[in-house]
Amino acid sequence: MQSVYYRGLGTDSRQYDAALQCFQNRHHSIQISGKVQADELVIHVLNEHPEIFYVGQGFRVSFGLMGKTVLPTYLYSASDINQLRIQLEKVSTQIIRSLINDYQSDYDKVRVLHDYLKCNLEYDMVAANTHQPNERKIAEAHSIIGALLNHKCVCEGFAKAFKYLCDKIGLECWVVCGKGSSAIKSGPHAWNIVKINGYYHHVDVTWDNQYSDSSNIPNYGYMNLSDEEMAKDHTWNPKHYPKCPYSPYNYFRVNNALFESKEQLEGFLYNSFMMEEEFIMFRVVRGSRLEPEVEGCLTDCIQRAVNRCKYIDIPTYQYGGIKEQLTFYIRPNYMYC
Repeated sequence: MQSVYYRGLGTDSRQYDAALQCFQNRHHSIQISGKVQADELVIHVLNEHPEIFYVGQGFRVSFGLMGKTVLPTYLYSASDINQLRIQLEKVSTQIIRSLINDYQSDYDKVRVLHDYLKCNLEYDMVAANTHQPNERKIAEAHSIIGALLNHKCVCEGFAKAFKYLCDKIGLECWVVCGKGSSAIKSGPHAWNIVKINGYYHHVDVTWDNQYSDSSNIPNYGYMNLSDEEMAKDHTWNPKHYPKCPYSPYNYFRVNNALFESKEQLEGFLYNSFMMEEEFIMFRVVRGSRLEPEVEGCLTDCIQRAVNRCKYIDIPTYQYGGIKEQLTFYIRPNYMYC
């Protein structure tokens, strides 16, 4: 399927095709002419084809009378590439067989892949802070090798693994290259856009991973957001990616956990406590009257909801969330009266 970036190249899309063929056949150079930005072209080709995991981050671009020449670096021998492909196929098949079935909706498929990557991968701080793009372990952290075989990667590895698995099950998905700015980190960042029942949504598995205190705590602060919601702490070139004007499959919308008032929140917490839910997650509607007061009133809402419960007491609980996205979680410790 042609990407927005590819279609935007017009007649220059043949240079995209040539670069893709170059990488697939492990050729040593490719000519780029005209106004096409060589580094941008290479990044899009590699992001849109995560199965090309063997091209290093440190490709060179030289300039001459004939235009620009891209000189890729290959991380493995041909035999090593074949062996790694076999391992990737085995691992991805196991993941899909264990998580995906024909009865799931597209939303369910996105959620379980998000959860698998969020819970089973470790963010690679060493690779994120090392400027040695062609050192093999560092390069692997930016690819599906780091994500699916080593279980340790940076944001690019998370995003490419998500796309790779979505491609395997027929979900349209793209890797977005942009910037993120949060309490955790600011700088270059990668995430995904995925299509669910005709609607495109942003998904940032990396930040849902990093914002979690534990891999066992679910986190959906960055699953299925609109452009407006994502733009609160992410920036990207909208000309290169599908537009996401709505978020009908946002986790909190699907699960009726969006609130505008303390009364709504307290009722939701009461029902959740009575159901003895292990993790309770909700989101505050931006611009609502609850938004400016939620952090100050949350403990009161919890206590009032607890007081309404006849046979359950909650003497202690944990809570946290993502302030930028107005999402919160509560982990109650139940006792019985």
